[in-house]
Amino acid sequence: MCLLSESHGNVQTQLEDLADKAEEAGLIINIKKMKALRINTSKTDPFTPRDKSIEDVDSFTYLGGVVAKDGGA
Repeated sequence: MCLLSESHGNVQTQLEDLADKAEEAGLIINIKKMKALRINTSKTDPFTPRDKSIEDVDSFTYLGGVVAKDGGA
């Protein structure tokens, strides 16, 4: 799943909403498997759903395609 937003606050809200909906369905989000990729931003405040920080990464690979934090692909 990929959450996209133009602001840190919106992502934080989306993560909390996702965690709430998952819990309602009897699911638990594994924070250790979540990663955050920030593209073209200097904001470094951690994303913290359920008061646990999500790891930031410099790039993300999916189906052979790579996206980097500088916006390169």
